[in-house]
Order: sequence, then structure tokens, then C-alpha cells
Amino acid sequence: MFIFLLLASHVKAQFVYKGLVTDADSGDPIPFASVGIKGVNSGGTTNFQGVYSFQSNVAADSLFVSMVGYTRRVKSVSQSPGIHEVDFQVNPSSSNLTEVKVYSGENPAFRILRAVQAQKFRNDRVQLSAYEYDSYAKMELDVDNISEKFKGKKVMQAIASSIKKFEQQAGEDGKLVIPTYITETVSKFYYLESPRRRREHIKKTNIKGVGMGDGGLISQLVGGNLVTNYNFYQNFISFFGKDFASPIGEQWRQTYQYFLLDTVQVEGRVCYQIEFEPKNPADLTYIGQMWIDTTHFALTQIDATVGKAANLNFIEKVKISQELEQTSDGVWLPARTRFLIDLEEISKGSAGMLLKMYISNKDFVINKPHPLNFYDRTSEVAEDARDADPAYWKNARHESLSRQDLVAFSMIDSVKSVPAVRTYVEIADVVLGGYRKFNDMDVGPYISGLAINQVEGARVRLGFRTNALFDSSWIFRGHASFGTKDLIPKYSGEVNYLFSKSKWTVAGIKHSYELERVGLTPDLIGDNKLFYAFTRWGSFSGAFFRRDSEAFFSTEFIRGFRLTGSMNMRSFDPLFRFQYRLQPELGMESPVQDYYNDTFFTLEARFAKNETFILNGNEKVTLATRRIPVLTFRYQQGFRGLLGGDFNYQRFTIKAYQTFRFGKYGRSDYTLLAGYTPSNLPAPLLFPHLGNETFMFVRSAFSTMNYFEFVSDRFASLQYNHNFEGLFFNRIPLIKKLKWRFIASANVLYGSQRTSNRELMKEVNRPMDSRYLDRYDFDSLDPKKAFVEVGYGIDNIFKLFRLQAFHRLSYLDHGNPELFRLMGSINFHF
Repeated sequence: MFIFLLLASHVKAQFVYKGLVTDADSGDPIPFASVGIKGVNSGGTTNFQGVYSFQSNVAADSLFVSMVGYTRRVKSVSQSPGIHEVDFQVNPSSSNLTEVKVYSGENPAFRILRAVQAQKFRNDRVQLSAYEYDSYAKMELDVDNISEKFKGKKVMQAIASSIKKFEQQAGEDGKLVIPTYITETVSKFYYLESPRRRREHIKKTNIKGVGMGDGGLISQLVGGNLVTNYNFYQNFISFFGKDFASPIGEQWRQTYQYFLLDTVQVEGRVCYQIEFEPKNPADLTYIGQMWIDTTHFALTQIDATVGKAANLNFIEKVKISQELEQTSDGVWLPARTRFLIDLEEISKGSAGMLLKMYISNKDFVINKPHPLNFYDRTSEVAEDARDADPAYWKNARHESLSRQDLVAFSMIDSVKSVPAVRTYVEIADVVLGGYRKFNDMDVGPYISGLAINQVEGARVRLGFRTNALFDSSWIFRGHASFGTKDLIPKYSGEVNYLFSKSKWTVAGIKHSYELERVGLTPDLIGDNKLFYAFTRWGSFSGAFFRRDSEAFFSTEFIRGFRLTGSMNMRSFDPLFRFQYRLQPELGMESPVQDYYNDTFFTLEARFAKNETFILNGNEKVTLATRRIPVLTFRYQQGFRGLLGGDFNYQRFTIKAYQTFRFGKYGRSDYTLLAGYTPSNLPAPLLFPHLGNETFMFVRSAFSTMNYFEFVSDRFASLQYNHNFEGLFFNRIPLIKKLKWRFIASANVLYGSQRTSNRELMKEVNRPMDSRYLDRYDFDSLDPKKAFVEVGYGIDNIFKLFRLQAFHRLSYLDHGNPELFRLMGSINFHF
């Protein structure tokens, strides 16, 4: 009897296996990985948190874990009955598939993918008129790839005791990863399909880390839905300004190879498990696997990785894991998403960085749109977002924190308390933002701090601006500069008041006295602060002193439509030989003047439909514009006799800018600009076209045109740029490892000046003041002949430089032109 009971007990013995599967490099959980008993058809799959659990009646001596993009791992286990906890840390693998059997006939995965395309109109979330849901997002920024050399640095020795605890967290096979920044966000996300609108309301945010500021910008970036709301039904998935071909997009067959692995159970649904890999690993594509519901042919889960071979900079790996949930309407929405970016170390003695995000969505509400003006504010952070105690977060999280999260939260304080770490963060902030923060004031931009030119000698500039810590509505800006040669102080001061962030309504006044250059003023150059800083060096031809007073008001009273009105008083006091006829009809007898005052009113309307933006304190940061061009119309009216103004005139300008993709052929952008003034004015008040005599490429300038070479009173121009990404170089052996990108440009300009304006600027033969340094003709274009230049070059040289050649194709004998220019620029892009 005793032997029989013992045998019966052995037969009914249960073996329970459970544990956690993580990436050995990042420490991030790996969802959808297969875990089983070696040699036995028994096992399970990790959930979205990387946790697995299954039972077996068979004793096992070893378990295995398998996942696309990772090396298969085997661990021995005890053969005694009971619960066995086995954690795996698996290493990423450069090899993709181990064994593939090819049979005659069509790939069976193709039939499934065609069905996915056919059912897209039922499953894709864009079929909904509107949806909303509650969202929880967690972002973590870590330091990884820490070499022994880097551990020996002073900054790492200061946290040596913490390093040991992080090594324990990594596991026996994992690598050391040190968290430096963690943020949690609870939000409500709203989406409207037509017209397409998004809104995210950040309810609460919990931030721990170094250099976190007020947390508002980070909270919006990692809210989870404005930036990482990926939809694989789209033909391309965009991030970092790059377009990655979707494995279930319309170009699936031309871009990927597919392998039907199995039919498996996923959350109670029977799904096809399909592996995919790119035909050309250097293209912007993914490798991974997906699970397709056998009933609805809908994407239920996907694990997609961008490898190091792809034409990206500074990135070891990008990984997106997504789990979708079917709504009552049959459409599938993202329930959970993991997003990981592994940034490579810049040098052998440095360390890399990991950005990990986890987004969980629930309580979906579909097809209940709000009024259109409800979506006017793309992103907003509640006033009390930072005011939440630990008890709130315990209930607000959609899932409890893992043991890795708990260790990270408890240890991050020891990292941020190290002075050397804070110093590194502050230096990085200055390099990227241009300003050094001092509590409620920023000092900079440092790129404009020093210049040496013929007029001023050594020019030193110091500027400041207040930030949101100073006041949420009042904004102060200003600068002072001084030249060692001219000994004339220059300055500016500005006061703004922000009435409304939802409508971004702001009014202000400003006054400045500065040395500028004709055709190179900030209002013509725009926001290109680097180019503006370069133009302040050297001979400084075309210089003039300008005193400028302005009052303005701006509001976005309709979503995407901004209206700005301003009143200006400006003086023009040139340092070059300049004069214009006050009465050109008198010919040589006309009195002349070598300066002028200009009083004018400006009305500007800007339309940017579907523009996505976030708020960084008291600044508005545009993330992207979609589908249609950004249009800007400007009307300017001058007033003679008002506040000393010398001219009555009208000016009209219109501008269109758009960036768009050409599928696998790359991405283009264009700027269409036109202007007209019916008035007779001195040349600086017409339209001086932006030339470029520096070695630095500037997108808005004509690269083979000299400064002040052409001026028009009516013109139209088109500037077109196309980046082929890796379309050509990715297909050349060896060269493709350099990750170069071919670029091409074409600029066309039509313009003219009326005879009356040319007569106005005819020089009178009279003695000129010795202070004048030079003279310019302010020539006009032939109305029947376009100025044309073309360019071509290589982008992404050493992942940082752009080298582009330009050829001038017209006006080859005008003045002393450079028919060929080789220009470069520094571009930090992925």
C-alpha cells in the first residue's frame, strides 16, 4: 500500500515554472518570448511584463527561452516537484533565423497578410470618429555599456556603493544599467478623426532625476500618446524624423520576408505567429514577429526591432512592443506599448544611454467626439500635477511597480546627489539649449557671446531671459553688447505678458539699438541663430545701426490659425555709401538723404493645420505639422509723418512650407515664397534676397548668391531639398557601412524692380562722408530670366557632417560671382 501511494503521488506531482525574462543589455522585460522545457512540448509565453508561468507533469532538467532577435538561452533546473523560479537574461543576437524550410508554392504567410490588408478598414483605429482613454506612462533614462575604464572615472567612483546594488539588480548574466531619470505620468488622451485632432491632459506627474527642472516639458513628451502613439496599420511609422516601413503596410511584400511559425493562443484568441525581417537590413525597417488574429485578421501583438545595421546614427537598437485590445466596435486600440532606444557610446571610454518607455491604456470610450474647440490645446499639464503623495501613485498605476522599478526609484537619489553628475547634466543643457539656467533666469545664447568684425573689433554679448519659475505670465528678455573698436554700446529689452496658454495669447513691447547688416537682419534670417552668429564675423559689409521700438499682440484664436499684429518704429543709419533721391522726378537736381526712419504696422496670419506642439514653461515648441503646408501671409503698411516715418507704402508676402515623404525614396521639403510692394522705396525696404558668403549651408539662403547682390520689389522663389536617406548608398557594399545619405537641392528665383525704384537709388555725384566703408548697387533681376542654382552632396559623414556642392546656372557674369561653392554644416540627427 505504501509503495502504491508513493507511485501515485509521483505520477500526480506538479512542476510549476515561473520567472522573468529580461534583455541582458537594457534590463527591460521581454514580452512574447517563448519559454519551455527542453526536449518536451510544454511551456508558455511571457506576458507584456516579461513574466512567464506554466505547469507540467513532466520533470525537467533544463528550461529554454527563445525570441526573435535574441540568442537562445538554456538553464538547468531541479527535477524535484514544486515551484521553480528561473529568471533569464538573454543577449541580443545579430543573426535572425536559425533554420528555414522553403517549400514550393506561395509563402503561406502571404495569404494572411493579404487578408490583413483586406480587413484593414474594419480593424484600423482611424475608422473611429473619435476615441479617448486613461493612460499611464513611465519613462526611464539609464546609463549603460559602462566599461571598466569608465568605472574608474571620478564621477563613477563617487557612486561606487550604488553600482554594486545595480549590478545585483541586473542579474547574474545582465549588464550594469544605472537609472538617472524616471518619470511617471497619469493622463487622459483624446482623439478626433475629422478634422484630425489630438489632446492630452496631464493630470499627475512624478519625477525623479538629475536636471529635471519643473518637469512640464518631459511630462508632455513622455505622456505616451503624443509621441509614441504608434499605428502599424500606417504604411510608415515615424520617429526621429525618419519613416520606417511597417511590416503590414501596403509595401509589405517589396520590403520584407515573412515566415509563418505557428498558430498559438494569445489572451484566449487563436493567432498566427509570423516572423518578419527586411530584405535589406540597411533600410529603415524592422525585424521581429507579430501575432494576427485568425478570426478578424487583426494585429493583436507585435514585437519590432530596428537593428544597428539600419541607416541611423548614435543608435544601437530601437524596439517597439505593442499589445492591442479590441473595442466594442471591433476596432483595435493599443492597450500596452514598450518603447526602447539604446544609444551607443560616443567613444570607447564613455558610456551609452538607454531610454525606456512603458505606456498602458484602459477604459476606452469610442465614437463620442467633443466639440471641436475642446481639442484646441494639444497638450496641457494640470497646475497641481506635481502635487501627489505616494498613496495616490499606488492606486493610479495600472500595474504595480516591478522589483526593478522599486530598486531604480530608491537608488536614483544617490546618483543625482553626486556633484559631478549634476555638472555633466548642466553642461549638456548648455550645449543643447544654448542657455545656462540660474534658477528663474537663463543666460545666453552662448553662440552669440563673442564675434570679431571690422566695425566693432572684438564684440562681447551677454543676454538673458526669464523662465516659468520666475513667473507663469510675465516674461523678460534682453541683452547688452560692446565692441572694443567702435566703443558703442548696443542693447535690447523686451517685456511680454502671456494672457492665455490655451489660445497662446501674448502681448509685449521691446526696444533695441544694434548694429545689423542689410539683408541679414534677424527678421529676414528667422530662427537660424547659428547662421546669424556666423554673419557677425569678418568684414561686416553692409553694416548699419538700427534703433527699433515695437509693440505687438498675438493670439491663436482658432486651432492652427495664429494672428499677429505689431507697430514698429525703426531707424536706418548706414555705415556704407548709401543715398536715395527724395524726388527722383527732378533727376540730378533731386535732394538726397543718406538715412531714413520707418514707421509701419504689420499684420501676419499663420495657418498650420494639424500642428502638434507642447509647452516648455513659457515657450511653445512645435513638434510636427501634418499633411498640408504651413501658410504665412504678411501685410505691412508704412506711415509717412507718423512718429517720424519717412514713407507711405504697402508690402505683401506669402510663404508656404511643407515637408513630406516619398515612401522608400526619402523625404522632401520645400519653401515657396513670394512678395510684392507697389510703392517706391529705397532698396533696403524692398526685398533683399538672402545670399550666403559663408562656408555654412543655410536652407533658406541662396548658396551661390552674394550678400546684397539682388533686390526686388516683386519676386517669387522656390527652394526644394530632398534627402534620399540610404536609398543609393545602402546598396553599395562596404560603402553602406558608412551610413551616408545622398541629398539634392534646387533653388529658383524670379524677381524684378520697377524703373522708378531703380531711379530712386541712382547715386548723385556729391562728396561722401569718409565714415562710409563701401557701396552697393542693389541690382535687380531680369524679369524674364530666373536665378537658378542646383546642389548635391552627402549627408551623415561621420554621423555629423553634411558636405554639399552648389552650381550657379544663371547670371554667370553678374558682378564677381562664385559659380561653384562647396558648403558644409553640422547636423545632429538620427
